[in-house]
Amino acid sequence: GEVTTDLKEIGKPVADAFKEFAKTHGRELNLEIEPGTYLVAMSGALVATVQDKVFTTGDGSHTFLKLDSGMTEILRPSLYGAIHPITILPGSGKTEDIGNETEEVIISGHCCESGDILTPKPGEPEDLEERKLRKAEIGDILVVDGSGAYCSGMSSKNYNSFPEAPEVLVDKEGKVHLIRARQTLEQVYQNEVEIPEEIF
Repeated sequence: GEVTTDLKEIGKPVADAFKEFAKTHGRELNLEIEPGTYLVAMSGALVATVQDKVFTTGDGSHTFLKLDSGMTEILRPSLYGAIHPITILPGSGKTEDIGNETEEVIISGHCCESGDILTPKPGEPEDLEERKLRKAEIGDILVVDGSGAYCSGMSSKNYNSFPEAPEVLVDKEGKVHLIRARQTLEQVYQNEVEIPEEIF
């Protein structure tokens, strides 16, 4: 994942510069920051299932893990090459322990877009970059961490007619609460209106 900002490390030089400005100019500055990612990114995770595993051959060959999720839930990697921590968990039923064997993979989403990739080169959404993860099987669970900020609200809602995903909250006792239900098909197209016959 991306390196977390150390507030103490960056805060002191900023505070010193503000004090120097006040001393030199006789007035104080106010600093305003937008800390959304820093505060809530790690409070959320996207949980998806590996739907398929595809191997390409020849120059530039890759192993692709295809998910039942993608840019419809998390657009940041496709939009500007954001890097998120990713973990593979057992879910295929083949084993309860996924083991320690690893493989280099590209993770792709479920949309019919070449850019629906969760493993771009950092800062380069058009370029693929393999990620070394535990070896996965179809049916295994893939967790994309750092999804609590700028993921759900920024996603390509209803792209390819996929319904909006449900969201759950896990409280401090570990109890799971549904806080947003999955959209129904009717909700996906509810704002569409009938086209008048006379225009045909």
